[in-house]
Amino acid sequence: MSHNLTVEVLDEDGKPMEGVKVQIIIDGILTGGSLEEFTDESGHAEFETGGDYESSRDLKIYVRGQSFGPYEIGGGSYTVQLE
Repeated sequence: MSHNLTVEVLDEDGKPMEGVKVQIIIDGILTGGSLEEFTDESGHAEFETGGDYESSRDLKIYVRGQSFGPYEIGGGSYTVQLE
């Protein structure tokens, strides 16, 4: 079963950021993965994993040279605020 993931990106003032590239790296040597999307006008980027990852699998979020996480993939919805 795939996972639907949403990342909300906020600027340093807590305002949503549009058009920002978000990369998710899913942990795993042979079974990990990488996904990229851009945020919409509300600051959200939506992803759907192609793999059947365990809900406890870790992922990291990368935005504009900053990294966030690790988070469990089963969380589904994440908010990151840039510094």
